[in-house]
Amino acid sequence: MDTDTPSRRPDPTPAAGTLPSDRSVPVLEACAVDVDFGSVRALSGASISIAEGEWVAITGPSGSGKSTLLQLFAALDRPTRGTVRFRGADLAGHVRLDRYRRTQIGLVFQLHNLLPHLDAVRNVEVAMFGTRVGARERRLRALELLDLVELADQAGRRPPELSGGERQRVAIARALANDPGVVLADEPTGSLDPASVDNVMDVLARLHRDEATTIVMVTHDLEVAGAADRVVHCESGRLIENERQGAP
Repeated sequence: MDTDTPSRRPDPTPAAGTLPSDRSVPVLEACAVDVDFGSVRALSGASISIAEGEWVAITGPSGSGKSTLLQLFAALDRPTRGTVRFRGADLAGHVRLDRYRRTQIGLVFQLHNLLPHLDAVRNVEVAMFGTRVGARERRLRALELLDLVELADQAGRRPPELSGGERQRVAIARALANDPGVVLADEPTGSLDPASVDNVMDVLARLHRDEATTIVMVTHDLEVAGAADRVVHCESGRLIENERQGAP
């Protein structure tokens, strides 16, 4: 039976057929990707492969193309040339993008984009609207996720009543609402104070360690990037450095 119940299983995403179960198939892959915005080339021949359960940090100066790459993985934009794949399926034509965005990936942005008039638990529940998850299950799931990010005691507070770090942790809980296997985080610590950075990074580290969540994180902060398994440097639209942490 085809349902939209939160699940980390990727089966329902392709338009036809099934996704490969072979863990050797990259979760996300960009192949010789160009992205042009008028006369500006944001990405030029970018290629990267991200494995199941890997944490990859993409660094680089502002305007280097790193956020553009993340938007391609989120299927919020399409390459001008080249291919972007999810578990071997081309996002341009072989993946149901609405379901992909809803069930396979969780998005975390520098600006948390929470709804200011809703309390924390309702902000997390919003991500489950439009699925077949009932109201009671939505509430229980949202409370579990707020507990995961250590904000269960703040469930009834609205975003203006929370600190920046607390708002970002609510945003992470919301991103996890439909149990995605991949979290895409665009500068998740960029506007936070040092203590809040530590809190947010601790949440991401626990997700990676305990849940085997695949994380692709864009950051300009090299210290934050150092928490990842691998650091990829982006400059002038090119991926010019690809280092695995702790490699000889």
